[in-house]
Amino acid sequence: MKKTLFSPLGIGGIGVIAVVLAASAFGLRATSTTAFCLSCHEMTPYRKELALSSHARDKDGKDIGCSQCHLPLGVGPRYLAVKAWSGVKDLALHVWENPVRIDRLASQAVARRFLDDANCLACHTLDHTADGQAPVSPIGRVAHDAYLGKNGTTRRGCAGCHVNLAHLPEFDKRLPGNKDFAEKLSQEASR
Repeated sequence: MKKTLFSPLGIGGIGVIAVVLAASAFGLRATSTTAFCLSCHEMTPYRKELALSSHARDKDGKDIGCSQCHLPLGVGPRYLAVKAWSGVKDLALHVWENPVRIDRLASQAVARRFLDDANCLACHTLDHTADGQAPVSPIGRVAHDAYLGKNGTTRRGCAGCHVNLAHLPEFDKRLPGNKDFAEKLSQEASR
């Protein structure tokens, strides 16, 4: 007897696949929320830094979520790869590492590789300042032209030049570009 897709075994197989796909989609969505990301104790410093940063809210005043910066836009192979790598890394840190001992300086280079320029460009343009009110400075124009390949080239992405705009480790508070952010964090810490 010939088996068809509509046999009880075929229908059961399709049902199992549908349940697995639905559970996977639910799991991806649930573990991509800011509430999930910030539920672990080692994320406390990042939550506090983000709340005081220029990236706490978008131009419409809505809170910016972790996944808006830390996961590629759209769901596809790169999204799934980054999501899996980040999940395994974060789980390992949660289970085996003391959050006080995490070397943020050493981890920055790796972390910046997972900040896609497309995520930055979803909110920002290359020809105006972040608030959209004024053109970028002359040095900013040279850097952006190199990024676009108009005036030389650069391998640096957005996060390579615009460092620590949402999170500010202790060792970077001395940088002139982070002065205002560092002052906000110091005021919050003294409360």
